[in-house]
Amino acid sequence: MIGRLLVCAAGAFLSIGLLIPAVPRYVTGPLGQQAGMVGVSLTVTAVAGVLARPLAGRVADRAGRRTALCAGALLLSGTSLALLAVGQLPLFLVLRGVAGIGEALAYVGLATLASDHRRPGAAINHFSVAINAGLLTGPVIAETLYAASGFAAVWVTAAAVALGSAALGLTLPKTMSPDTESASPDTESASPDTESASPDTESASPDTESASPDPGTRRARLYHTSALRPGFGYLASVWGYTAISAFLPLHLAALGGSGGLHFLVYGGVLVAIRLAGYRLLATAAPTRLAVTSLLLTGTGSILLAAWSSPAGTWCAIALIGAGQGLGLPSFLRMAVHGLPARERGSAVATTTAFFDIGFLTAALALGALADRFGLAGGFALAGVVSAAGALLFLPVRHHEHEGAPLDRSPR
Repeated sequence: MIGRLLVCAAGAFLSIGLLIPAVPRYVTGPLGQQAGMVGVSLTVTAVAGVLARPLAGRVADRAGRRTALCAGALLLSGTSLALLAVGQLPLFLVLRGVAGIGEALAYVGLATLASDHRRPGAAINHFSVAINAGLLTGPVIAETLYAASGFAAVWVTAAAVALGSAALGLTLPKTMSPDTESASPDTESASPDTESASPDTESASPDTESASPDPGTRRARLYHTSALRPGFGYLASVWGYTAISAFLPLHLAALGGSGGLHFLVYGGVLVAIRLAGYRLLATAAPTRLAVTSLLLTGTGSILLAAWSSPAGTWCAIALIGAGQGLGLPSFLRMAVHGLPARERGSAVATTTAFFDIGFLTAALALGALADRFGLAGGFALAGVVSAAGALLFLPVRHHEHEGAPLDRSPR
């Protein structure tokens, strides 16, 4: 079952990744707009995603994770295919807004399914690797498709991949609760010790519910207070990510280089951390991992400002990639720890909404600071914000060990 979930995640975010290089080129090409309109289109998508996250959490908790996933993937597919007929900016922006809603639904549905797994730490980590694989390979494939057949090939491929994710999503359960997992012939069985010791396993808890509509008086939440602290930590982390995703190309151009290989190294470090460190990410106290993530990201961003050279840039990229590799799995584990199934969707939605908020606030603030004090000023501020986020999780108590215990089941 987890294998199909990971394929769905990779497919949905491959569809999104395919549009990363194509949308800016389309805005400044066939639509005849200036570069500033590219930022507007990104803002429309991000704002729509932020506004849709609470709704996505409610859909996942009340109608089921599968419903949120499939609805989101269908919206991604439909908006990509509709780009074939778009010739005017207003309709294009509407489609980008709807795509933001689709991304929110798909992400929340997928991430909540991962958090429902009987080994949530490992499942969330593998899920994060799958979405990064889709996002990192999408731009490479898109450039090849564009060179061969133009924009139409990119739009159709993105639509087809998202549609495939929606179809595969129909084979997933509404929720991957421990009971669902144990009943599934596809799922490996856990050892009795692992099952009985896991604080995230709720099979013995009277509070555990499926993600079907709640017939009782309790309503699915639009946002979850337990996710606010990891959400703000995620926001601080995103400031460091935004520093390189939005401004690294300008920094490298000033040094006389280009950013293709640097972004490849960043993505490679991030994925390597999550693959090689999967057991650590699944079992170590997430607060400790969050502190390490934020300090690495902050140090890397400050290094970009302080050491303006090719060597300094390589070191900074490696540090930020490592920090980002540790971050998201830790924040999601904190958000859903100890929650019944009926509340995990809203917790995931609340935490991940901070990504869009962080990206928007960081892009605006860092851009303004870079205009006034240069790129070094923006990198320094991003580093300070990311490092300061570690204060949210201090002190880290030696006995604190949130999240899933050591997984001793055979792999």
